[in-house]
Amino acid sequence: MKETKSLSLRLPSEEYIAFDIVCREKGYSKTGKIREFIRNLIKEEIESVKISAKEWAKIEKGIKEIERGEYLTFEELKRGLKN
Repeated sequence: MKETKSLSLRLPSEEYIAFDIVCREKGYSKTGKIREFIRNLIKEEIESVKISAKEWAKIEKGIKEIERGEYLTFEELKRGLKN
């Protein structure tokens, strides 16, 4: 299994409620949408950040894996931890 990292996020109640409503109405997974936001931020901003070639290669590899659907959902990860 690919190594993963967890991210905890605190939002003002109004922002969380609005995000929850949008996700429910559009049928989005909240986790999936946050992952998409992070991927898009990385793609837009990575050029302006100084990183090593090795780090960039890892980032590109990870982005390609995600685009191919090679990732675990939070529910899949939790099920794997129970076993």
